[in-house]
Amino acid sequence: MSGPTRILLVDDVAMFRDLGKVFLSRSGPVDLAASAEQAFAVAAQRTPGVVIADMHLPDMDGPTLCRAFRSDPGYGSPRVVLLARAGSPADHAAAVRAGADEVLFKPLERESLIATVRRLTEFDSPRGLPRARIERPIEINARGLRITGRLRNVSRGGLFIDAPMRLRKTEEISIQFSLDEAAPVVSPTAQVVWIQPNDAGPDGVGLRFLEIDPATIDRLEHFVSDHYPRSQSAPV
Repeated sequence: MSGPTRILLVDDVAMFRDLGKVFLSRSGPVDLAASAEQAFAVAAQRTPGVVIADMHLPDMDGPTLCRAFRSDPGYGSPRVVLLARAGSPADHAAAVRAGADEVLFKPLERESLIATVRRLTEFDSPRGLPRARIERPIEINARGLRITGRLRNVSRGGLFIDAPMRLRKTEEISIQFSLDEAAPVVSPTAQVVWIQPNDAGPDGVGLRFLEIDPATIDRLEHFVSDHYPRSQSAPV
């Protein structure tokens, strides 16, 4: 995107609106709205490049707002970031299913919010999340089957795996893995977002996390930072 990106921050709590505006003051012009109704009115007057919205507005939930901004070309097809309740994997999953470009947990962290806006707006297509290579087994539960695949790389938003069964795009699965021998086993759910078919072996599969807790995301971020802080992933 060329020039400063206009940001629309939508939250019914004034403190969060004011705090978010301070955090984003150097990222571009920031408009504020306290409800979905106000957000649509503001966007109709000043087209946003990014919409950052709470998942639980008084007049509309975040996923519905996300779909509305995505489906109406009059709003300019902005990137959408949804803000999930602290400790709510269900919020995270609902936001991903609605097509949000990114999901952040409250309370807001300044650096994470700024980095997200930068990643979504620096180029015409959003950059992928930083990722790290890894070689670990991963348990895949899909269609009543439990099989072991291979984990190839990780980011805070998803995984790339070798899957020894044919998965389908948009299919939702349960997975279990750990980042190393000493790390706890985590069990998020995930959605298949892309597939690299391989007739000679397991398919390569890109997964985006659905139900996942903030503590697991923090562990993933630290793992990526410690191992490959400058590498970039495909956008999963």
